[in-house]
Amino acid sequence: MSDCIFCRIVSGALQAHLVYESPSAVAFLDRFPAAPGHTLVVPRIHAETLNDLPDDAIGDFFREVKVVTRKVTGALHPVAFNIGWNHGADAGQRVFHLHVHVLPRYSPGGRGVQAMGSGGDLGELSEIAAAIRSA
Repeated sequence: MSDCIFCRIVSGALQAHLVYESPSAVAFLDRFPAAPGHTLVVPRIHAETLNDLPDDAIGDFFREVKVVTRKVTGALHPVAFNIGWNHGADAGQRVFHLHVHVLPRYSPGGRGVQAMGSGGDLGELSEIAAAIRSA
């Protein structure tokens, strides 16, 4: 897709600070890093979200996320990572090409993704679990 910035990086039409390439993925430094070494891993094929990535591509793609995480660990020695993605505009996705953030952390005591939510009612857990199971 010529209008997708990540497709343009994957094709080589747009420069980025590449750190890793494979047949299934490309990894490059985030232009707006939350920490030194903040890396994005994108599939070579265009998929807006995880739901759009073909099932047969998921395993290879996430193996590459693991490879990139190991490479960042070896190079920068963070104490931990946040690894994940924003799935949809209302979750903060700004580039609509699936990309996994490999975000190194350099100090202990992070709050994790739970700090991003607004909580929930523990009394609804059974009802919510049943709804998900039946979907």
